[in-house]
Formats: sequence, C-alpha cells, structure tokens
Amino acid sequence: MNQNDFLSSIAFDKRTLEMFRYLMNKSYIRVVNYHNTDPVDAPRFEREIRSFAEHFSPVSIADIDRFFETRVWDRDKPGLIPAVFEGFRSQHDVLLPILEKYGFRAWYYIPSFFMDVPVGEQLRFTEHYDLTVYRPEVYSDRRYAMNWDEVRRIAQNHEICCHTGNHFQIGRDTPDYDMYREIVVAKRRLEEKIGRPVDVFCWLYGEEYAFNVNAQKYLKEAGYRYVVSNLKLEKIG
Repeated sequence: MNQNDFLSSIAFDKRTLEMFRYLMNKSYIRVVNYHNTDPVDAPRFEREIRSFAEHFSPVSIADIDRFFETRVWDRDKPGLIPAVFEGFRSQHDVLLPILEKYGFRAWYYIPSFFMDVPVGEQLRFTEHYDLTVYRPEVYSDRRYAMNWDEVRRIAQNHEICCHTGNHFQIGRDTPDYDMYREIVVAKRRLEEKIGRPVDVFCWLYGEEYAFNVNAQKYLKEAGYRYVVSNLKLEKIG
C-alpha cells in the first residue's frame, strides 16, 4: 500500500486520524492494552515489558497529577502505561510477576463485581458480559477472575482503576440506576477492598468523558479524578 492509499484508508476513521495526530505532536505518554494474558504468551509478554522498561518510564497517577499541574513531562524517557483490562486471574498469575521483575508499573482496569461472582458461575458471567476467556481449560478449578487478595497484592505497586462493575456498556440512554451502580457503587466496592481511593474510570469500549453527559454527575459524585478513553486521559474538572 502506498502512502496515498494508506492516508485515504484511515481518513474514514476519526479515531485513527486523531491517534496519528497525537503521535506526531510529541505525545508524552503511550498506552499498550492487555486483556487475556494466557500463560502460553508469557515469553512474548516478557519481551515486551523488558523493552518497555528499557525505552520508557513507568507512569503513576502522581505523575499524571504533576503533568496536569505543570504541563511538563519531567522524565528523560516518554511514559508508557501497560493498561491491563478485565480482572482476569491470568493477569495476576502471568503478567504481574513479569511487571515486578522489571519494576514496571501497570494500570489494572477492574470490573469490580467480577471478583464477587462465585467460581462456578464465572465462565457464564464472562460470556454474558463480553469478557472473553479464550482457553477455559487453563484453570481446571474454573476460577477465571482474580480474587480480592490478588487485587490487593497488585494494588501495592500498581494502579487500580474502575472499568464499571459488570463490564457494562453505558450508553446515552442507560437508566440512572444502572449508571449509579456501574459508576458509583463499582468504585466504592474497589475502594472498600483495596483500602485506598480509586481515581480513574474507564468506559467500556473506550468512550470519552463527553460521550454521556448524564453520566457525568455520577462520575463526580463517585469522586473520580480522571476518565480514560481509547485516545485520551481527561481530568474531571
């Protein structure tokens, strides 16, 4: 594909164009998304995290606070966030030891009610709420979600963020009681279990803060400070 064909192909996708604009305009922080972290892929994950640790700086919420305050990225290397979605057990068993080995911080986006689903019902829960388990046979005990002890262990060195309660898609016409449960109650459940504030919310399918005006009152009521979308990290003012 030549350059003109490539530019024409992405012109139809607003998000792709925006992504290229950010990359060309000195974006200071990149994000790499992880979902299922199957043990079979552990060697690849290690190569990636090792490379991240060599070429990028890990990012904490404190770093984000400082960046929004000063508008200056004060590290020698650009920042990179491994964004780890869905709360799967393999993200504790497989990915966490690699992150710890290389001293690299990740942001874990947790659907907070997943941890409370009884083990025998977890696979059905994943099927209902679009949480894909590619190889269910990996865990013969049929526990696919992290337990709360594992979430607390992750919270010691990594950021815990809320990804709704049930991996629930909040649309513009979602009733208030669903938004309250998936935004406010979900955050409180995480905070109750890890013993510290949860400052970041991420919509299902990566919508921006402005996507749902009706939901903004619940984001503020819950006390979130940031919303993450597919292309932006936005501060709630």
